[in-house]
Amino acid sequence: MSGIAASVRAPLLRKLFTCFAVLMIGLALAGACRNYSPVPFWDMWGSYLHFLDAAANGDWHVWWAQHNEHRIVLARLFFWADLRWFDGAGWFLIAVNYTLVALGALLFWRILRQVEAAPGRAADKPALAAFLAGALFFWSQHENLTWGFQSQFILAQLVPLAALYALYRAIEGGAAVFALACLLGVLSAGTMANGVLALPLMAVYALLTRQGARRTGVLALLAALVLFAYFHDYAAPAGHGSLSQSLREHPLKFAGYVLNYLGSPFHFAFGAKAIGRLAAMLAGLFLVASAIRFAFRFLRQPRQSALPLALLCFIAYIGGTAFGTAGGRLIFGLSQALSPRYTTPALMAWAALALLYAPALLALQERSRRRAWGAFAVLALLMLAYQLRALHSNADELFGRTVAALAVELRIKDQVEIGRVAPDTEVVDSSVPVADQQRSVFGLYPYRGARADMGKAFAPLALPPCRGALALAETIEGDARFLRVSGWLYEPAGKTVPRVVRILDADGKQAGYALGGWAWNEAAAAQHQVAREAGYRGYLSSAPLEILTLRGEGPAGPVCQLQLKAPAAQHN
Repeated sequence: MSGIAASVRAPLLRKLFTCFAVLMIGLALAGACRNYSPVPFWDMWGSYLHFLDAAANGDWHVWWAQHNEHRIVLARLFFWADLRWFDGAGWFLIAVNYTLVALGALLFWRILRQVEAAPGRAADKPALAAFLAGALFFWSQHENLTWGFQSQFILAQLVPLAALYALYRAIEGGAAVFALACLLGVLSAGTMANGVLALPLMAVYALLTRQGARRTGVLALLAALVLFAYFHDYAAPAGHGSLSQSLREHPLKFAGYVLNYLGSPFHFAFGAKAIGRLAAMLAGLFLVASAIRFAFRFLRQPRQSALPLALLCFIAYIGGTAFGTAGGRLIFGLSQALSPRYTTPALMAWAALALLYAPALLALQERSRRRAWGAFAVLALLMLAYQLRALHSNADELFGRTVAALAVELRIKDQVEIGRVAPDTEVVDSSVPVADQQRSVFGLYPYRGARADMGKAFAPLALPPCRGALALAETIEGDARFLRVSGWLYEPAGKTVPRVVRILDADGKQAGYALGGWAWNEAAAAQHQVAREAGYRGYLSSAPLEILTLRGEGPAGPVCQLQLKAPAAQHN
């Protein structure tokens, strides 16, 4: 009778968790749209923006060169494609991130299909698959989803998982599947530093599942060659801690870091305060304890437990990743283990653990089954509540990035603005070749030609009058050539907010350039609700000026203009 009840409830369960997956994925996609910016961010200035030029000039070393402790070969393939074919606009890289997460969900679904289920209970598998798919898009990892540079964080888990799964399939699949597993194992080293763990674990897996001395030897040899190649000419990054020192001097903090890392998704699901930190610690402890328990079970009969043993090896891989990360970054504090980017490997580990528990879950009797799925439903609600953050507006931050890119284009070393996207103003000098060629973000509207037009005379135009002001002009520490200006500009007849404010002197020459679209509440109150984004920020020559013309422009050209007196500069 319980089997009949379970079969009746299975479609409802599947529908509920399918809705969960759709909402999670939909919200994550909405978050990508709300957080999109073509402006390079942080590491992208040094390790992405100049990559195409170096590769095109025959510098093959750039593909294998270190980025911190990593050799991000596979991610650089995507960088090359984005710069070469998609103008460096960055949206392609964001699409890659989401596609890789989707491929991870598909791979887990493929594995789940092979998990044994009690008679009449296979109908619960789609519900579990839908839950895992939604969970893998959890917004806790928003940095890895919305930052174009982060594909390696997803690849570093996806490729080793695929390698272990291919090695499992090679037990019955023959030489071609084994060759694929070897290729994926080698490629794992080109994701991130933790990728070098894949081949050693694969060699251990082949030994445990008795795939023969030849296969085990090939994997061991490949592991040795990859380790040698990876660490040949390797330079330890400055400012990172030492694994041995961290273990020796702070063993308890080290263990806490690892547990927080592994349980980090629960930190976000339960809230960022004390309860969230406790949930992360307990979840990490549960994952470790569960992995040890499964290890004792599967190692008794490894050949008969080949699929779960592959999942267990993957969890060991994530555990090794957490272990290595703790060694290098414990010096930054325990809270660093809860960084959003670290939740991607943790989510993958939890998905693998869920598949290890799947046979027991699918064999539960009706009362226990209701309780188990009830726990999944509670967790799904907690995750959905956090997922709503994907809809939060980051308009101010994104606008700040656009002004930072303008500063780089104009070669103004404004640390206040550039500090929003890069650690220092050195990016101004390093970006000169790309900016001169008007490639990547500098070749996109509204940056294109901004520097070339400085000092250029523009013919007078009969344009509708703008309403607005130049409210503030500030000196820039370290660059006396320009003033940082801000204000608002609005074209009332067409209720238009200019995207660009071109600032002309009395002779019609461009003396400044600013970007519109910044929230300016005073303008909205005085004009029209559309004017709430009539604010602008940019730069004006510090040369003596008396009369200025603010010419508001959109993608199709000028829309209005306003003449006013040049403001007095304020010193910071």
